[in-house]
Amino acid sequence: MTMFNFDLSQDIETFILTHPYCKEYDVIQYLQKIGRLSKDCLSNSLSLFRCHFLIFNALYRLQIKTSIHQQYALSISSLEIITKVYKQDDDKLKSHNQTLTQHDPLGLFYLDTRHLLSTTESDIQQLLEHFWRYYFNDTQKQNALSVLGLDEPVDFKTIKLQYRRLAMQHHPDRGGDADILVQIHQAMQCLQHYYP
Repeated sequence: MTMFNFDLSQDIETFILTHPYCKEYDVIQYLQKIGRLSKDCLSNSLSLFRCHFLIFNALYRLQIKTSIHQQYALSISSLEIITKVYKQDDDKLKSHNQTLTQHDPLGLFYLDTRHLLSTTESDIQQLLEHFWRYYFNDTQKQNALSVLGLDEPVDFKTIKLQYRRLAMQHHPDRGGDADILVQIHQAMQCLQHYYP
């Protein structure tokens, strides 16, 4: 296997410790600002994929390391990256990180650097086409409405109001469940494509 030398974990850790709630794009902007990523790293699908892969590879490695050393808790999703104080009784997070290599297909994907080196522009095009075919279908729309507790007919104003209500109710800062909040965000992202 080819040696992996482009490690962004220290720079990303510096950023996430001072920005406990951030998005991947915030991390990209920071890495561009300090010269670790080029200004045109998002200019085409292959460089976008490689940029994304390097960031998530570093995040998943940080997640494992910081859990083992009980430094801080790191929650990674496509919507946001959350850094929290590590709690000794956070069994859910400890369990997740201890079994990452067995149960988290996304974590396994990003931790295997062969994907970075072997993925071609054609592979990325196929992934994107598959994603959009999956994303824009009636079942997906109905599932997203169901996550928000809504049925058709419904207008976008009602969807937004319900989304905001549920997001506030399930936000971790208000004692909610982060996994449910992620599902709510994903449902809203999906529905934005169906309603003007």
